[in-house]
Amino acid sequence: MALRNALFSLLLGALLIPCTASYAATYDVLKLPAAPTEVADKAPLFVVKKFGDRYYAAGARGHIIYSDDGGKSWTQAAVPVRSTLLDIDFVNDKQGWAVGHEGVILHTSDGGATWELQYDGLRYGAEGLAYYTKQAAEDPNDPVYPAMIGEMEFAIEQGADKPFFGVNFYDEKRGHAAGAYGMIVETIDGGASWEPRLHNMDNDNFNHIFDFAPLSGNRFFLAGEAGLLMIGDPNADIAARVTSVPWEGSFFAAVDAADGAIVMGGLRGRMFRTADEGQTWAVVEKPETTAIVTLTRLADGTLVAGGAGGEILLSRDNGQVFELSPASRTAGPIVDITQGEGDTLLVVGPRGIKSVALAQ
Repeated sequence: MALRNALFSLLLGALLIPCTASYAATYDVLKLPAAPTEVADKAPLFVVKKFGDRYYAAGARGHIIYSDDGGKSWTQAAVPVRSTLLDIDFVNDKQGWAVGHEGVILHTSDGGATWELQYDGLRYGAEGLAYYTKQAAEDPNDPVYPAMIGEMEFAIEQGADKPFFGVNFYDEKRGHAAGAYGMIVETIDGGASWEPRLHNMDNDNFNHIFDFAPLSGNRFFLAGEAGLLMIGDPNADIAARVTSVPWEGSFFAAVDAADGAIVMGGLRGRMFRTADEGQTWAVVEKPETTAIVTLTRLADGTLVAGGAGGEILLSRDNGQVFELSPASRTAGPIVDITQGEGDTLLVVGPRGIKSVALAQ
């Protein structure tokens, strides 16, 4: 997973604010489909992943592209919005979800060729307010619900201005999407409906949630802003704060190593590793780099870290030590990385998608 997306998406969001304010009456990204283009693979892209035999990438202006030949050629999908998209997840070769700016959640049932809008930031505020108002009426003595009502009223005032940074599905029915200011929603019916889960999060400061990393039993690490790290357990319907985090900077990326350890990366190129679900931490040995915005595990267990400035680092000891790859800084600024065909990586960023050889 990555976010990886976070740095560039937040920057892009800031750049788009004047445009949105000036043209809000005539240009609504939630009502305009992504425009077809022959250069979607060269436009800014913020996520790249492989599910089954197909590669997917997504990014600015609602672009989703897919490839069935290892990334040699790309086909643009039909997408109903022009929101910047930041993450994708599939549970099989047909069913998938994508999330991004304006709180959008998209769904495909045909392997990514066409997408439909399931949810957006406007619904987040309105439906969240209705949900917490009902919960408060049923349990008037719980002090959490009035605070949640206030958050949803604020969300309605702000409109669809918050992005989802990540999406994670466990099967065709159940999944989570999480993002800015602690925003998190859950579905148990494949996205036909979504409910807020703010009240189940040990995130009182509403810090951004940037990335997921899987643990056993469908549990997962949630990595985020200002040292935020939680362990989420869908079975218990709670995400508990890990208090032993060794620093207060933001974590943008998390990955599970082959031995079960979790490796985190973030601001200032800092990286940490835990082999006991956050009880203790070790500083990862690595060269100095820009912010680590993506982490992924290759089929042979090698861990790959990407720096925002274009660094590509490799670890062959489950994340204890990372070394610079010869492929570093050959693809421009990096937002996300996945394993390509043969001895290659597919790298995405503001310049689109590129294939780089691990052995230069």
